[in-house]
Amino acid sequence: AINYVFPQALVKGCHFHFAQNVWKKLKKYGLVKLSKEENIRREIANIISLPLIPPNEINNCMERIIDELSNINSKFDRLTDYIINNYIDEGRFSVDMWNHFDNIGERPRTNNHLEGFHRQLNARVRTHPDLWTWINEVKSTEEAVMCRYEQEQAQKRTTRPRKGRYIHDDTKLILAKQKYI
Repeated sequence: AINYVFPQALVKGCHFHFAQNVWKKLKKYGLVKLSKEENIRREIANIISLPLIPPNEINNCMERIIDELSNINSKFDRLTDYIINNYIDEGRFSVDMWNHFDNIGERPRTNNHLEGFHRQLNARVRTHPDLWTWINEVKSTEEAVMCRYEQEQAQKRTTRPRKGRYIHDDTKLILAKQKYI
């Protein structure tokens, strides 16, 4: 629906929520204890890593994962069926939506900055503000953002440096992608 209203928008699912869905299904299907075994844990990690591989390799990787898991325990068939039905074979979520391989190395990698902005905005503005309160808050926010933007342009650097661990995570993903291709 969003693409109908905003046809130029690129809608991407969240890798964190993809992984969270896999773990929810593991719990729902009673597979958590089994997933502690090393060989099973590796295959679960492979499922969670599907968004980080090239889209044209997903089917082959998923077939290998299915073979491995079904050889170990047929109880995992429900999990792999869920992944296929929702994420792969013309599933509920298209591969373009949840695959991030082409985005590796691009910034921003997460939407945490947006979530932080919205948390701050919600802290400053009460629920259901009147129109003038809302307009004044938007104007105030715009002034602060423009001021920070001008500082960053003048200094040729960000006023909010990124945490080292995020830079490290990005570097690891970029290097893994370069090795892969």
